[in-house]
Amino acid sequence: MVFLILLSSYLIIGNLLHRIVFPEEKPAVAGWFKPGQEFYSKAEGFRQTIVKQEDGFVHCLLEIEPFAGGPPKHIHTEFDEKFEIENGELTVWVNGEIKKIRPGEVLNIPKGTPHRPYNETADTIRIKNPIAFPEKFAFNLIQVYGAMDSRPAFEQSSDIAFRMAMFQTSGLDSYVAEGPPVFIQKAMGFVLAPALRLFGYRSYYKNYDPLVREKL
Repeated sequence: MVFLILLSSYLIIGNLLHRIVFPEEKPAVAGWFKPGQEFYSKAEGFRQTIVKQEDGFVHCLLEIEPFAGGPPKHIHTEFDEKFEIENGELTVWVNGEIKKIRPGEVLNIPKGTPHRPYNETADTIRIKNPIAFPEKFAFNLIQVYGAMDSRPAFEQSSDIAFRMAMFQTSGLDSYVAEGPPVFIQKAMGFVLAPALRLFGYRSYYKNYDPLVREKL
């Protein structure tokens, strides 16, 4: 009983302080994205070009570099993804199966489906139609790109779970496919976020923000 009281007090007071009393200082997501902006992940070999931000979504055109490994196997819980390419051949791992996508073919990835796109060819693959991401997801994805590229061994780092928990609680709807169930990952982020703030973890770093770097 004492433990439950302490846990409840921590969750209530901790999240009150973390989210309301001392919220993180970061830009408002609405209207943040501009057409033509490019966001690049050297680690993944993915280059996103913004087409528009509209009705809570950011529409991006994606280019995938030759032999790009892509992101880790992951799951989105709030949005579907559709892959349709202009050229070459895209490989997508989908829930344990390998699928090859060629021009004229469409692969739909329903939310909740583990997946990972990557490029096994020497071609730069271009996605045919813009992919619509929830704006908070897109904003936090840029932060993840910065974290990954600033630390070459990011995926093997000891604190990756803590860093990802902060991004996830801020709106990064992307969860490890080969890990604990998604509901546990979400619960861990909610529980840990107030304590992680005390240890210096954040969901927004100015040095990962390309708009801030442009002004320097």
